[in-house]
Amino acid sequence: MTVEAKPRGRAQIRSAVLTATSELVAERGPDGFSVRDIAARAGVNHALVHRHFGTKADVLEQMLAADAQGVVEAVIESGLPTRGEASPDVVAELLDLLAASPSYWRTLVHAVLDSPEAAVPGTASTTELFSGLWRDSDPGDAVQTSVAGASVLGWLIFGKFMSDATGADPEDVRRAIAQQVSELIATQP
Repeated sequence: MTVEAKPRGRAQIRSAVLTATSELVAERGPDGFSVRDIAARAGVNHALVHRHFGTKADVLEQMLAADAQGVVEAVIESGLPTRGEASPDVVAELLDLLAASPSYWRTLVHAVLDSPEAAVPGTASTTELFSGLWRDSDPGDAVQTSVAGASVLGWLIFGKFMSDATGADPEDVRRAIAQQVSELIATQP
């Protein structure tokens, strides 16, 4: 049996707390745990969570920002195009990349419902990703981008639920969303 060393120093503590928070959000949702739960999962005293982050809301905000940056970096590192038109196959690959971060999307939904200003462009790197997705940020493309983004976010949050509820094959739903988003972003206003 190996015993992991407790995190030491600011960087290790912050990393452990953000990782623990992300895991707890994925398991229980943002309201299903306390700072003490975060600290226990991270292997630190709960006072250190307050010292390095402040409140639980502050921890969630910083976890959301870190996870958002990770999502954007994954999209950029994938080499998939994020400007110009995108085929349904490219959109499907992007959907897979986005789906790999379920705790981020779950936390984002709660953040936006609790604080709608969380969705304002410039406040999270993923809002910037969506606001310029496949376009050169032309304001005339905002409606198509908004509808495409809402479709993707709806699929990320409710895709499995809707597939289970309707009996639809989840892969067929994923392909249909990819096709719809591809058509939306190809449409000129």
